[in-house]
Amino acid sequence: MGGIVATLRDPVSKPPSSHTIFVRETAVVVHLATSNMNEIDLRQLLDRANEAEKVERNYEHAQQLYKTVLAHTPLPSETPTFHEIHLQARERLASLLSLMGQQKEALAQLETYQTEAHTRAEKTKALALIGQLLTTMGRLSEALQKQQEALLLATDLDTASQALAHLGMGNVLYQSGRLEEALASFEKALPGFVQAGDQEQQLRVRNWQGMAYARLGQTDKSIKAFQEGLRLARQIGERAASVLLNNLGEAYQNLFDMEQALIYHEEGMQLAESTQLASNMADLARNLGVDLVYLGRMEEGIAYLYRALSISEETGQVVMKLQTLYSLALAEAQQGNWTMAQTHAQVLLELAQEKKARAYEADALHALGVCYKEQGAIAQAEQAWQQASFLAHETEQRMLLWQIHAELAEAAMDDGLADVHRRIAAEVIEQIVYPIADKKLREKFLNAPAVKAVMAANAE
Repeated sequence: MGGIVATLRDPVSKPPSSHTIFVRETAVVVHLATSNMNEIDLRQLLDRANEAEKVERNYEHAQQLYKTVLAHTPLPSETPTFHEIHLQARERLASLLSLMGQQKEALAQLETYQTEAHTRAEKTKALALIGQLLTTMGRLSEALQKQQEALLLATDLDTASQALAHLGMGNVLYQSGRLEEALASFEKALPGFVQAGDQEQQLRVRNWQGMAYARLGQTDKSIKAFQEGLRLARQIGERAASVLLNNLGEAYQNLFDMEQALIYHEEGMQLAESTQLASNMADLARNLGVDLVYLGRMEEGIAYLYRALSISEETGQVVMKLQTLYSLALAEAQQGNWTMAQTHAQVLLELAQEKKARAYEADALHALGVCYKEQGAIAQAEQAWQQASFLAHETEQRMLLWQIHAELAEAAMDDGLADVHRRIAAEVIEQIVYPIADKKLREKFLNAPAVKAVMAANAE
């Protein structure tokens, strides 16, 4: 019965409606469930599932098609091509489930993939994919173990397998605050994906590089990496483009160019909403909230931040929840809602400590210090900021570090100590600004009120 899937797309005199196509294909899937399928049928069905997912965004139907392929390629199989098709369907189903926010179900699929893998390359991929998903779920210790196993297994394998293992290791190192090590892993990953002609993985590397450079305060390199990633993403599809627009906007956000950030984030949200995948929307909602709060549109901004928190919880994106709690704590503090701000900061601290996510622990302590200061508990605030400073140094977060030292300078009772903190804050700002070649961007950052205040105080 070769070619049955292809016939569904043959031209007819009057194009059928999407509902008619769905009904027809459902009937075909039911028929296939009781039929023998050859390799051509299976590959066509796999392609049709991919089309349903990425072009039509009919995610439930795509799941059904992937599961049909799995049902018709039971393992173990004596036919190598059936084994290959089966694993492709399993991987794509897991990826789709994760994008739909069903992280536990996605993990179960990848763990099954691992048991079905035969070759070292297949086992390496299984470990790397499981590690990446565990990173998203905030299970960093387990993720690190999986990526270490993947790297060990990838030794002497093809460059694509090694690249996947290095990318996965870079992901977990980034979330653990080990940014220079993460960048080294991404540099090792990129050539393998270029050699393989894998544009999707190349853009993932560029995206992670951009995020690592942003945390380090190397904003010019961050923007360059995101722009290269966005160029690739626009060729691949709206889902990928929405992610890169989100992160490119955040790079401008770090420079306090909120108007430009808002342009990127609004386009990114429009694309994310068109895909109907909630997991893509969490960070965009958070960033839109940050942009709007800074621009004085407080009510809209706070609403976006709570939307981001809700999505991150519903979709099991623990890392995104950590980021959103920090943004919410600062936004509520700016509103003068100190009790709510402290609640968010405390929840963030406890969750970051539970997940051993030290970069986010630094965020939490910074936000708690802001709340303690408002309550007049200056000693508590200074203690929180000192701890945050240590963690920000450890996790190489320059953008956070200068803000902490600026707070410590303002709170210090001793003029000499205040001068030390002002000087450190100014030096970190100079480290961020010096490499930025774009004069307009550099001036935008230096003229932001918080930055300008630090530099002016240090010049006195």
